[in-house]
Order: sequence, then structure tokens, then C-alpha cells
Amino acid sequence: MNMREVQNDLMQRTKKGVAMLYVGAIYWFLMGILGFFDMHINLLGLIYLIGIGMIFPLGILVSNLLKIDFIARGNELSGFAGVIGGMQILFAPILIMIYIEKIEWLPFFIAILTGAHFLPFSVLYKSKGYIFQSIAVVLMAMVVGFIFMDFVYTILPFSLSVIYLITSILLTKENKNLTLHTTSIKRKIDM
Repeated sequence: MNMREVQNDLMQRTKKGVAMLYVGAIYWFLMGILGFFDMHINLLGLIYLIGIGMIFPLGILVSNLLKIDFIARGNELSGFAGVIGGMQILFAPILIMIYIEKIEWLPFFIAILTGAHFLPFSVLYKSKGYIFQSIAVVLMAMVVGFIFMDFVYTILPFSLSVIYLITSILLTKENKNLTLHTTSIKRKIDM
């Protein structure tokens, strides 16, 4: 296969990673709900850290339930996609430091980190949805961080949940168009 075929194979098999956005939307929604409970900020921050660590395994679970080949073994770009997705683990020391020293900044930093993390997927998956997601998440985090920081544990998670949901819808449309395009190409080849 040439590079375009490998990339299309990855996009089709993984459905452009849409399962991760489903899980992310639920994560942020649940974090927003927890922001209304009267719990100590250290406990809430710990739930944030544990929750963000659970997104990847839950994304794989959701992919399996939806019969999406999230790992795409055998595809030459699969390892690259894994590196892009997995590089966030290298930010764990910063997350822990923020938890210890400036816990009120934790949702803000997680938002910026995840927003920036999805941008390379816009190129890998030829996706305008991921461009939207990255820019919208970072802009929303900046607005909340600079103007509504006292409400960062409530306003930001709900806002991000909506952004992730919109991105999921955009990726679902992109996947539908990809499937239609691929079917059209196969028909032309068969003729």
C-alpha cells in the first residue's frame, strides 16, 4: 500500500479515534457534575487525575463495544498514532506538581494539554473536526482561566463536554464521508 492507502486504512479501521471523544465528553460531563458537590478540592483533584488516567482504557473498551479496531495492528501508521496519543503520559509529573502546588489550576491545565494533544490527529486523520476540537478547547480554557477561574471546576468541564460532543458529531460525519468515498472508489476499480 502507498502512504495514502495506509492512512485511509487507519482512518477507516479506527474511525478516526471517535471513541476517545465519546469517553472524553462523558469524562468532562461527570467532572462538571462533581464540581457541584461539596467535596474537598484535594479529593476532586484526585478524581480528575484518576479520571484522566482512565480515558485511554475506557476508550479502548468503548471501541471494542462499537466494533472499532482502535489499535489497527499491522497498519504502518498505527505506532505513530500510539505515540501521539501516548505522549500525554510524559506530562504526568506536571499534573502531579499542579495537584500539589496549585490545584485550582488542574482542570485548566488538563484542558490545555488535551486540546493541544489532539491537534496532530488533524493531520494524521485529515480531520477538520480535530482542528475544531483543539482550537475550541484551548480557547474555552483560556476564557474560563482568565475570566471565570473561580468557577473552573464547573464551567470548564461542561463547556468541554459540549466541545467534545460536537467534535464527536463532526468525526462521525467525516467517517461517513470517508466510507462513502472509499465505497465509490472500490466501485470504480471493480468496473
